[in-house]
Amino acid sequence: MIRRLLILLAVLLVLVPIASAAQPQFSMSEIESELMCPTCQSRLDLSHSPAADRIRAFVEKKRMEGWTKQQVEDALVADFGPSVLAAPPASGIGLVAWVAPIALVAGGLVVAVALVFVWRRRRSTRRTQTPADTALEARVDTALREFDDGS
Repeated sequence: MIRRLLILLAVLLVLVPIASAAQPQFSMSEIESELMCPTCQSRLDLSHSPAADRIRAFVEKKRMEGWTKQQVEDALVADFGPSVLAAPPASGIGLVAWVAPIALVAGGLVVAVALVFVWRRRRSTRRTQTPADTALEARVDTALREFDDGS
């Protein structure tokens, strides 16, 4: 009797980790927004094509088997190529798609700040007159008065 109980306990100990490993690691809505339909080139959650339905069935099957989201994505990339992912990978050439917009915005901010400094400096130099400007202005005023008196 004790022997049977120990065997039953051993079998349960073996089956419990298997059952817990088969729990879904991610939700369908989570992964559908990160995948593209290979035929209509729209996100999987927006596509109703037969290819999208087959991919959904594959993802659901693997999800119920306990695969991680990364494992499913890797399997789909192996079958369809990297275009099946809605976002480019953050490595290799795909890194350019992530870095370029940030670099462009940062560069634009640097240019905008530099232009503000240049414009402010030009305005401040226009307001302050040097002694040479004052002397020139006095000569022009004198010449204009002489011209008015002469005519």
